Amino acid sequence: QAAGMVSEAEFAVTIRDFPRAEKLLRQATETCPDNGSYWFNLGTVCRRMDKRDDAKKAYEGAITAYGDAFDANPQDPAPLMRQIYVYALLGRADDAQATLKKAHKRFPDDDQVRGFDEDMLKQMFADPSFKALAI
Repeated sequence: QAAGMVSEAEFAVTIRDFPRAEKLLRQATETCPDNGSYWFNLGTVCRRMDKRDDAKKAYEGAITAYGDAFDANPQDPAPLMRQIYVYALLGRADDAQATLKKAHKRFPDDDQVRGFDEDMLKQMFADPSFKALAI
């Protein structure tokens, strides 16, 4: 059910119907609060509508969900990498850097993790499209 809502929300974003997308993504996060992507997408939609407080809450929900996903499957670095991005969106550079160090320590041979370093994090902070979604 939540996947259908998200699919419809993605279409709404495509046609720039952000209020509809927001409503659908809120329903999806209520249905599946453990899905970090749903929270993240809600945050980006809220940010595009300049609802900073709502975006912040949604991004924080994403951090929690990604953390829970990593705890459930600590062999998968993907939730940590997603957490780094969301921490950065929230302006929590120290948390982003700490999580990046954790990922490098835990997964030194993973290509995704090795390919992401502090210089890339700095570049991300400077990117205009990133800044448009950041809090």
